[in-house]
Amino acid sequence: MKDAMHLIFSLVTLLWLQPVWSAETLHDTHEECITEPVFEGNVCTLQANRDAKTGVILIHGLDGSYEDWQKTIPALAKNFHVLVFDLPGFGKSDKGSQDYTPTRYARLAQFLSNRYFQDKSYHIVGHSMGGAIALRFASQQPQRFQRLVLIDAAGMLHPLVMTKFQAGSMLQRKSGVPQTREFAERLSGRILEKIDGLPFSPNDIVNTALGRERLLQGGPSYIAAMGLAEENFSYAIASVTAPTLVLWGDNDLTTPLRTGRVLAGNMQHAELEIIADAGHEPMRDQPERTNTLILKHLLASDAALANTYAQDSSQSPLASKRDGKCAGKSGMVFEGDYRTIDLRDCSNITIRNARIGNLNAVNSKVELTDTDILSKKVGLQAENSDITMTNGKITGDIAIESMLSRLDLAGVYLKGTQDAVRGESSKLTFSLCRVKSPHMDGPLHDFRNMINGTL
Repeated sequence: MKDAMHLIFSLVTLLWLQPVWSAETLHDTHEECITEPVFEGNVCTLQANRDAKTGVILIHGLDGSYEDWQKTIPALAKNFHVLVFDLPGFGKSDKGSQDYTPTRYARLAQFLSNRYFQDKSYHIVGHSMGGAIALRFASQQPQRFQRLVLIDAAGMLHPLVMTKFQAGSMLQRKSGVPQTREFAERLSGRILEKIDGLPFSPNDIVNTALGRERLLQGGPSYIAAMGLAEENFSYAIASVTAPTLVLWGDNDLTTPLRTGRVLAGNMQHAELEIIADAGHEPMRDQPERTNTLILKHLLASDAALANTYAQDSSQSPLASKRDGKCAGKSGMVFEGDYRTIDLRDCSNITIRNARIGNLNAVNSKVELTDTDILSKKVGLQAENSDITMTNGKITGDIAIESMLSRLDLAGVYLKGTQDAVRGESSKLTFSLCRVKSPHMDGPLHDFRNMINGTL
């Protein structure tokens, strides 16, 4: 048990650790450390162009500092009053064994924005863990807040999904062979599924002084990583209506691009921009491109943004008579409308931008993206299969019927007039999903080991 706990703590912490790098000297700025009421210590801040009429608050990630924004501050300070600060536990701010969670950090960000921006409107920009804090802060609907930018935001998907991804990235880095990722993700997933059955939550550790001191050694990085892993952002994603720009490095091995797709696909007014040749820190890897996109979003008129986020909600009825089939093949791609898709003994199947009347998968591995399954009976039938789905909805009398299968759903809406899920000997991970059935109505962000159950 002790070894298992050490493994989960180590894997989750690795998920968000970032290197700290030295900042160049910034001119025309004002630095100070002040006493703050949330963590009851000193927080160190830096401001640039304090005379500007509109503010921007920048929030760094885990193990970082406001120096992470060294290539961003000069670009934004041409138009905005820029405020950056070291999160408590990091940089020059006070450190200790405290409850370092996104919710508490968001309260601190609100205190600082009220202090420094006062009667100014302002925007919020966050990177990695700072993106999670920024989202939580924005969901509190603070006064004078206008627009949001999330850069490679960490901690959104279920911890099981995120840690599997990081385990794959770690082996890929060491081996230099991308094909090793699948093996590492599969192995770590099996281990983590067993650990998920522990009789307590990691959040119980973070929220108690004894747990932080004994099991996490009081280290801010471990405490903040665990706090981030346990926070549920379902409400935040649903409640933020401000125009939101989601930026993602195309080669991020720390937080999967899938997270950015879920954010952009499920927030009311969000747009995803992928930055080429960038990893987890695009503001460092591609500063000019990153700054250009941030400024374009923050300086755009309300009318221009409204046109960008306008969506055509009208859809023609699903009337396709086309049937898709796969038997014993690999690598097939399905797009568009299908009456049914039937997969048997197939691997690495891709279904994207599709609408389907029924999907039946037997002994198959399938990845679905931006796809709706609209059935009057059973939407998705999975038997001894591995299903990953990102964005979309599944409807029917029974939305999902699963036997001896693993399902990883992120940003998916499930609606079943009888059951949203009917599972037998199946393991299902839900990240930022919504469920509507006679048994449940609301968000679902959880791992379920369904021996013989329903949702």
